[in-house]
Amino acid sequence: MSLSQSKTYLIGCLIWVLFSPAAQALSLGEITVNSSLNDPLDAEIMVYSTDAAEILNARIQLASQKIHDEAGLRVNKHLRNLRFKTIAKDNGRFAIKVTTLRPVSEPVLEFIIELTGSNSNLIRGYAMHLDPPNL
Repeated sequence: MSLSQSKTYLIGCLIWVLFSPAAQALSLGEITVNSSLNDPLDAEIMVYSTDAAEILNARIQLASQKIHDEAGLRVNKHLRNLRFKTIAKDNGRFAIKVTTLRPVSEPVLEFIIELTGSNSNLIRGYAMHLDPPNL
């Protein structure tokens, strides 16, 4: 292979890696809790992707009862009340806002979410520890 062919091959590979669906796949970061025990839940999960449209069009939901059962997790009333919404942050990044309308009285919540995008299907578990107010 000549030097010119090698350069063309390397450039082609680089373009494929950068623009392939796998490179644009969604991924989820850690969860940050902004509320206390006995308050309505307010938490955020960072979302990463090179494709903003994929993030904004992704479907986010609590994973099925079957998936929770397989993981040994019980879906309680607090988990059934979780709401998920994609938000744009001031820094240009995206996050999933996780909220409840009612106060959460359980100090620990463990749950699994499912995020489905045009090129991705992601399931990830989270555990949140809610501290009492004033701690």
